[in-house]
Amino acid sequence: MPPKPPVTLIDADPSQMSKVEQLKSRSEGLFFVAPPGRDADTHAFGDELDAMTRGAAETIGNEAKELSKHFGIYKQQERGERGRKTGDYIFMVRVKLPAGGELSPEQWVALDGAADRFANQTLRLTTRQGIQLHYIPGRKLGALIRYLNEEVPDRGYRLTTLGACGDLNRNTMCSPIDDLDPELPLCSRELAHEIARELAPRTSSYFQIFLSDDEARSVAPMTSEEPIYGTQYLPRKFKVGIAHPHDNSIDLLTQDVGLLPVLNGREVESYDLYTGGGLGITHHQPQTKQLLGIYLGRIPRAQVTATVRSIVTLQKEHGERRDRRQARWKYTLRRLGPDRVKEMLRSRFEIDLEEATPGPIPPVCYHLGWNREAGDGDRWWLGLPVENGRMRQPARRAVREVVEELGLGVRITPNQDLLLCHVPGDRRAWVDERLRQDGVAREETLSTLRTHSFACPAKPTCGLAMTDAENVLPRYLAELEAQGLGDVDVIIRMAGCPNGCSRPPTAEIGIYGYGKNDHVIQVGGSREGTRIGKVLYERVPEEQMVPVLAGLLRAIRDHSPDALPPGEFLHRTPGVELKRLVGVEA
Repeated sequence: MPPKPPVTLIDADPSQMSKVEQLKSRSEGLFFVAPPGRDADTHAFGDELDAMTRGAAETIGNEAKELSKHFGIYKQQERGERGRKTGDYIFMVRVKLPAGGELSPEQWVALDGAADRFANQTLRLTTRQGIQLHYIPGRKLGALIRYLNEEVPDRGYRLTTLGACGDLNRNTMCSPIDDLDPELPLCSRELAHEIARELAPRTSSYFQIFLSDDEARSVAPMTSEEPIYGTQYLPRKFKVGIAHPHDNSIDLLTQDVGLLPVLNGREVESYDLYTGGGLGITHHQPQTKQLLGIYLGRIPRAQVTATVRSIVTLQKEHGERRDRRQARWKYTLRRLGPDRVKEMLRSRFEIDLEEATPGPIPPVCYHLGWNREAGDGDRWWLGLPVENGRMRQPARRAVREVVEELGLGVRITPNQDLLLCHVPGDRRAWVDERLRQDGVAREETLSTLRTHSFACPAKPTCGLAMTDAENVLPRYLAELEAQGLGDVDVIIRMAGCPNGCSRPPTAEIGIYGYGKNDHVIQVGGSREGTRIGKVLYERVPEEQMVPVLAGLLRAIRDHSPDALPPGEFLHRTPGVELKRLVGVEA
């Protein structure tokens, strides 16, 4: 049966589109919750927020939930051991941090305080260099958003949750050491912030709903105009990342738009442009695919932001609006064809897109330990490993004191770790001692296996998760370390579902959830993020996870000819032979 033709803004009206699309188009810039076919139920989003704040409602409705994502908010419901919902409604709030910061000391202290005041006393660093606050009750949601926007000092950009989720440009990523690398300090971070500003929503709804007086929250939007996104925003989320010639921790080819600096000596005059990456799939839906970005050519630095805006415009116009599983840019690009997209970029948008041979893609780096910063002064940055990105006490206390005492900048890495920046050389010993006092994990105290492994939050909070990830990966690693496998240098990433937030498909060993307690194991991704791994085990029960992982690590340690990189060994070794070495036929 041939696939249905796409439903797009070019050839359809909202009535032919999905319910989510109709909600967006009827919302007047995300201000009103207007269920299709139920005009009498139309109301301001702020009314539902006010009801929660008063304690008259525990959560928001399902229609409001779809709009709330654009404000950086996820409605969630705790789930028990078998994935059943317990009835306790909570929220996750994501703070948008272009390039992962740099957060000022005041901003870090404010976020640290928010974890205690509004959330569950943890800060969750994300793979897109943002920060999440978890377990927020509905009555505190409005106060938290107001706190982040109004009470946190502005240091070049104001903290906000607007656009951290939803059908628009998400957090714009950049190598966390872009301007810190002493061998090659660059200024791509400036572009990341420029792109984030250009693609930020313009509607007044966020500010009226969360930051204004009671009346303005429910009367009407002051302005609903979205010059880039239009009335319906994008069909799905959109992701942009900028790598560094020495560091691909942003996973360049997994982005909707990935940019790699091209050097002329030590200057960057242009960028290699990749587009159409994305790792999310749906089980039993073969038309959904894990795809890496396609190289389109080379663009001048001065046109980077215009190029990203142009691709966003093409996705807005041509993206699928009926089937959200087919709505990502990775599918739109392949439906249109790369040649047609290149032609439109050149002719319609006047982008000077040059045919070129792309430069080499660097490896994924982890940025842990002490490293000298670029510049003439004796300044250092310290990379702290944060297990699965979850910052708890007493580590939070120690980091806060160090940041306050020395006035440090703070950055988030794409591997969910933390960088403390601009430490004076003569204070390094004090920092080491202060962190030691509270038992803060350091690279030298952890196994190689542990520092190169991470997981997404998954259950019990994420509504998409089928299995645990963050809550079980530490146990797996501990059992592997107990078997003497902690020194195996391999990248492991784990997710609770096939959406791939922790990027398992490009890992050397990738794990994602299937059903209530099983996992898919995918192997053979590359250190440079240039290859998607092959599925080795289609379904591994929980009780067999450690035996399978242990078998894979022993195979890497004991059977890799010429000491190949783990991903290369796993890629080259036939699946039948790998399973024989593992010794598990799950």
